[in-house]
Amino acid sequence: MLLLLLATAPGWAQQPAAPDTRSLPPTPGLGPAPVLSPQATPAEKAAYARQLAERTRQRWNYLLTDSLMRTKVFNTAPNALLVETVQGLSPGTALDADMGEGRNALYLAQHGWQVTGVDIAEKALAFAQQRAHQLHVPLTIEVHDMATYDWGTSKWDLIVLSYAGGRDYAARVAQALKPGGLVVLEAFHMEATTRLPVTDGDYRVFFNTNELPKLYGAAGLKIVRYEEPLAPADFSKETLRLVRLVAQKPNR
Repeated sequence: MLLLLLATAPGWAQQPAAPDTRSLPPTPGLGPAPVLSPQATPAEKAAYARQLAERTRQRWNYLLTDSLMRTKVFNTAPNALLVETVQGLSPGTALDADMGEGRNALYLAQHGWQVTGVDIAEKALAFAQQRAHQLHVPLTIEVHDMATYDWGTSKWDLIVLSYAGGRDYAARVAQALKPGGLVVLEAFHMEATTRLPVTDGDYRVFFNTNELPKLYGAAGLKIVRYEEPLAPADFSKETLRLVRLVAQKPNR
């Protein structure tokens, strides 16, 4: 679920910056953003990436566990597209990429799925694990950056990318899914940047028209569902242009 206001390392698609119309409150103790010189050396670029990753970890540990933010900004119910997609499916193994505080992972676990949630925000993961104990459901958590995480090969029946990017994941998703497995992805359409802040130039949860079906189709997945609706977003609760994708790895 991470990445709406996230920055970890360079490499996301560059897009023209749009004027911000609102912003979230500052993260306590975060401090000013680092600045990368145009003449930066490889070592300086690597240090800059580490600084951004640490800012991301601190920001999301705060945002995803703060009670006011959870009440006012973030949806605590499971993603509607995910709920619709798994209805009637036999539970299997599921990977929740950038799981955050675990709303989707916990929903799946309550319905019999064997869920692994991965995130860099260790406090958000601990929050999810505590909720799993309270609900008496198993949940595996791993503190890791999805960019360097080992997704595995033919390992998952379901991969969830809920406001967690996906532009750079298509090939890894295709490899990691079992034959017949599904990926469920929801994020923002690029149009939403006219109303949402884009922190540190990170556009990984914003997608152009028809970008996702092209990416995941080219990776060998069958596009089961794709739409770009105006709908309430899980992150922000505002009605915005979204992108929604369900794709399946063919049985072979």
